[in-house]
Parts: sequence; C-alpha cells; structure tokens
Amino acid sequence: MRQGGDTIAAVATPLGAGGVGILRISGPQAASILAQVTDTHADELRDRYFSYGHVQQDGRRLDEVLFVLMRGPRSFTGEDVAEIHGHGGAANLAELLRCVIAAGARHADPGEFTRRAFENNRIDLTRAEAIADIVNASSAKALRVAQEQLAGSLGGIVNSLIASVVELSAEIEAGIDFPEDGLSEIERTKQSQQANDASRQCLDLASSFGVGRVLRDGVDVVLRGAVNAGKSSLFNALVGRERSIVAPAAGTTRDYVEAQVVWEGLTITLVDTAGIRQSSEAESIEGQGIEMGAARAQQADLELFVVSSGEVAESGESERVMIVRSKCDLETADRDAPGIATSAKAGTGLEDLKRAILTRVTQGASESAEGCVVTNERQRQRLEAAGGYLKAAAGLIDRNAPAELTIVELSAARNCLAEITGEEVGDEMLDALFARFCIGK
Repeated sequence: MRQGGDTIAAVATPLGAGGVGILRISGPQAASILAQVTDTHADELRDRYFSYGHVQQDGRRLDEVLFVLMRGPRSFTGEDVAEIHGHGGAANLAELLRCVIAAGARHADPGEFTRRAFENNRIDLTRAEAIADIVNASSAKALRVAQEQLAGSLGGIVNSLIASVVELSAEIEAGIDFPEDGLSEIERTKQSQQANDASRQCLDLASSFGVGRVLRDGVDVVLRGAVNAGKSSLFNALVGRERSIVAPAAGTTRDYVEAQVVWEGLTITLVDTAGIRQSSEAESIEGQGIEMGAARAQQADLELFVVSSGEVAESGESERVMIVRSKCDLETADRDAPGIATSAKAGTGLEDLKRAILTRVTQGASESAEGCVVTNERQRQRLEAAGGYLKAAAGLIDRNAPAELTIVELSAARNCLAEITGEEVGDEMLDALFARFCIGK
C-alpha cells in the first residue's frame, strides 16, 4: 500500500443499478477537489453540512448531487473527507470518479480509507477488522458479533489485559531495583494468581474462535450416503423448497447441489451429493459425481451420512460425521437404530436434526455473556501465544525464579496482545490485512 499525504478517492457503494451512489475522497486536497468539481468556493464549504449542486467538468454537467465535507480530525480517516452522493449506476459513478481523479486525487487502494483511520489513531486494529466483517456478514449473528467488535468489545478486553500485564511487570521490576525488600509468600501468590488469571482469560478468548469462525463464515454441511437413501428428499426438506431432483431411479443426482439457509442466525451451506455405489465404469459421469461428492465432504465442516431406516450405516459416527436415518415414517423403520430419525415426507425429526447440526458445528458454544468472540485466526494465535507466556510467567513466580526471567515472559505476552490491537505490528502484516478489504472502505 502506498504511503504519504496524497488524496485518495473511490466509489464507496456497490457497483450496479441503484438509486444513490457515493463517491468518497480523503486527504489534504479533499476540500479543494470537492470545490473544484462542484464549482463551489472552498470557503463556502461548511463542515458537516450537505449542499445541493452539480458535478461539472470542463463546463459539462455530469450529475445532480448532494455533497458534504467532513474536516479532520473529526472524520472517519482523521483527514479531511468529502463525499459526493450522486445517482447510482456503474457508468455514472465511473464518470464522477474520473472527474475527481482529474482534479488531483488518485485511486484508493483496497482498504486504504480504513488503514488511514487506523494509522491516524481513529480506530485500533480489532475495530478495523470488524469493519471488514460487517461488510462481509452473511447472517444476523455474524453482523451482531462484528458490530460489537466495532464498538470496541474485544479491543477493550485486550487493552485491559495489557494494563494488567504492565502493572504486574512494574511490580516485579520494582523488586529487581529494591532486592532488599524481598517478596512475602502472600505477595508472590498474588502475582502468580494475577498472571494465571490473565492467561486463562487469553486462552478462553482464543477458544471462542471456534464459534467466532462459524458465526463469521458460516459452515458447510454435506449429505452423503448410498443411492436412494433419501438424501435429496431430506436436502429439499431442510432447504424448504425443491432444489435437488428426486426420482425413484437410482443415481438421479450426478453432481453435488448446494443451497444456503439461515438457521437461528447462522449461515449453513447444505450440499447434496451423488449416491455412493460401485459405478459400472470408473470414468462414467456417475463415477465422477461420486468422487466429487467425496472430495466436497472432505472439505466440509460436517458430513451427514444418510441411511434409509432399516438399513445399516456404512460409516460410523464421529466428530465430523453424523448418522441420519431417513424414511422413518415407513413400517420397516427401525426405531432403535443409531442416528437421528427423520422423514422428509412427514416432516418429522427435521427440527431435531437442525438443532443437532447447530450444536455440533458450534461445539455447543455460543457468544459469551459479554458478546465478545474472536473471529479471525490472527487474533486467536496471538491470544494463545500470550496465554502461554503468561502461564510460563506464573510458573516462574511460583518457583521463585530470577525476576529477570519472569519479565521476559511478561514482555512477550504484552507484545502479543499489542499485536492484536495494532500497537505492535509491522507494515508487511498491515499490507496483507488491508489488501483483503474492498476498495472504497
């Protein structure tokens, strides 16, 4: 990402047909560029005041717009920020953007507006990452978690942990400076407990990544089983509409079919696959479909192995595999067989199956009482590392080891926590992180 005090511009709304499209400008020339393209005197631009006018270029009127100037540092990026609200549509917004670029701005890189907000101390890195999660949220729960992180829930906890580590380090360093005072057993126990408490808090937050990832990204659930086991009927029943072809003939499903549903605010991608059986020809279309289904199941978060009631499942129950018995409304159904009994035709067992899937993919977890969960791998790794260093520090305190060794472990823990908020992070990592953002954000 390019650095410097230049002025950037980008379309901040999705391209395509729409009633309104927004163009965003940020940097030291934002006010002068806005004044130039709207044929307004810069002195007339009032802070945070919408004005009506037209975007013009070389005397030609491009669009009828509303425009506003938000002067820094009280703006999203901390710089002067201008917005032009024109009519939606890719062609119109592209022309408005060309006009702004011609007036002295440059095209913004992906995530550059948010990066400038971070570098100007308007937000920390947890809130910056939350912005990307809000934009990409695919369910109500994912949105709620992202909004809570944007409000500072995770950043607040991490900053509190940093303060606790710094306080403990200061106490231990004071012991190095004044060794004649010594430490009582009670004081040593208190310091060890403080390190252990911080370690547990770090590790508890890190363990929330399992549910956090599921809430943010959703999960893939694949239906597999023998031909005519009732997979497609069950798939359609779970989706709530006819999405997969159902027929008495074996091998109707040749390729896998996907559909997305939202259960209790969680996005689930259901995948119906070709029935498992020995194909007459290894290179046949059906054989390829079976192989594709097996590969898709390997990538999934959970596999539902569907077996017709009265038959024996070829696959056993495991952490990633759940046995589901279909056609339980038939007289031949075995009521005592293992697995969750369902009937797509009668609609029985479907709610039980949904609850079982949700419990399995979230490992029985849910958002904490504070509503704070970790939603990305970077945060999880740093929290786990910090928890490990703090646990090691507690062990050194218990053994009355040299204080200098304990300080090393505490400093490492503090650095890990500071990386989460962005206080201790390099440009290379920031480049990679913000490159995942959309342009205009």
